[in-house]
Amino acid sequence: MKGFLDLPYRLPFAAHYKAFDAGFYVDFPRQLKIMGAWLRESGCRRTLDIGAMTGGCIEYISGLGMRMDGIQFTPDVQRLAAARLREAGVASRLFVSPVHAPPRVPARLRYDGAVALGWFNLPFSTPRLRAWLAALRRLLAPGGVFLFDFFEFRRLVLPPTEAVRLAKDVALVSHAERRGRTLRRYHLWIDGAALRAESSDLVDRSPAEARRELARAGFDVVKTQHLDVHYPREFWLARRR
Repeated sequence: MKGFLDLPYRLPFAAHYKAFDAGFYVDFPRQLKIMGAWLRESGCRRTLDIGAMTGGCIEYISGLGMRMDGIQFTPDVQRLAAARLREAGVASRLFVSPVHAPPRVPARLRYDGAVALGWFNLPFSTPRLRAWLAALRRLLAPGGVFLFDFFEFRRLVLPPTEAVRLAKDVALVSHAERRGRTLRRYHLWIDGAALRAESSDLVDRSPAEARRELARAGFDVVKTQHLDVHYPREFWLARRR
């Protein structure tokens, strides 16, 4: 779908996702600690990571004594995560649901906590954003909590155009630019002699917009923290009414 990434969630590129999004992962351990503390304080026992990638968050939260299942965006990423979690001895159910669609798991499952990092800046239209939140609410038990983060563009520093070698014969060239409320990123993926290009968008979102949409969807914001990290962002916890 236009504006959403696809290729980094597919092999061979998915195997190098941490290198692709290295700026985020620089400070990820710090955010994981806060996430784990908030989930434990909320009494969570069964949780869900939406956009679980290769399972690092699942492995960490499971180590704190909470079960965490995961949603990956493609079968390729699901297989990578399953292999990692098997090796670590972590029990988790993994599901596939596209990045541009509301999260889906089997209808009988309900969670008392869910995490989705980066979702609020994705280029959802207002109706799609509301459909996403409605689907999330159905996944949570009453009183369940939702942890998410987002950033405002006034704090954004555009990265320089860069080329990254991910592996032998696998590389990425990327460029970013501001277009009003949209941050557009252009990616050229190289796999041997094959070249594939795509662009992706992130949309500026404000705390006021987050509170308004969450309240409309049946959530109350109960915790907020500004993370002054490599990519400064807001980290929030909202509770399902």
